[in-house]
Amino acid sequence: MKIGIVGGGAVGLLFAGYLGQKFDVTLIVRREAQVQSLLTNGITVYTGGSSFTTQVHTDLLTDVSLKFDFVIVAVKEYDLKPLENVLKLLDKNQPLLFLQNGIGHLEWVKSLPHHNLLAGSVEHGALKENDHTLHHLGEAKTNIALIKGEWGVVEELVSQSIPGFPFLLKQDFEEMLLTKLFVNVLINPLTALARVRNGKLIENPHLHQLQRDLFQELLLLFPHMERIVSFEGVKGICINTFQNRSSMLKDIESQRKTEIESILGVLLEKAQKEHHFVPIMNVIYRLVKGIEREGLGG
Repeated sequence: MKIGIVGGGAVGLLFAGYLGQKFDVTLIVRREAQVQSLLTNGITVYTGGSSFTTQVHTDLLTDVSLKFDFVIVAVKEYDLKPLENVLKLLDKNQPLLFLQNGIGHLEWVKSLPHHNLLAGSVEHGALKENDHTLHHLGEAKTNIALIKGEWGVVEELVSQSIPGFPFLLKQDFEEMLLTKLFVNVLINPLTALARVRNGKLIENPHLHQLQRDLFQELLLLFPHMERIVSFEGVKGICINTFQNRSSMLKDIESQRKTEIESILGVLLEKAQKEHHFVPIMNVIYRLVKGIEREGLGG
């Protein structure tokens, strides 16, 4: 099976590194320098005190024809819109899997003309060291659910046993993404603002109380999720990823644009439309946006 992976960040490298062991993978990136680095070095993944290197094809986004059996879109949510014209050139029967955080991209994805659209929720931790090297921070799984259409070749992907990189099929894509969103809201912005690793959120009573407050505000917006997501479950994720630094913390430290719009911005819009009072969420959103603005030069 020929798989195209769009995006040369941590998630794109992680998927290419593992899937390239079993499939014919092409990693599609924006910069010529990364193309050359990948062609020379392959992808090296450090995990659990060891490492492996995978050789994959690579191409520039502007040059690639995207003729694959399956395409995985692993760019950040705010980079999806510029891909629209490229994706619309694909065979409409070609399955597309989207791996973005949050739920802000869902309506856009649904508007695409393709017949088979899927959403993914990535639980792995990954830290990109350079254009061809990353650290796999704790083995977990990738959940996949159909947005519309049929599973098709995705079932072959899931059936292949790749050590350290399992997939799990889910029935309800919205429920799957909301579960991940709860985790993102309760971890990413707080670690970014406090400049701490995930575990500190449960060690520090003040930060832990903020997590509890945010959890209650989320249940105002999505009351049906109370039977699906528990605060203790989120706490367990903080324990299991104790030493991890969230992607939003890394973005703030590197003075990059964050995913705060897709994680919190879309929720504030929902709260306003439905007349919910979510003051903690609003303050945290404004603080992250303020820090982000300063880092990007105002």
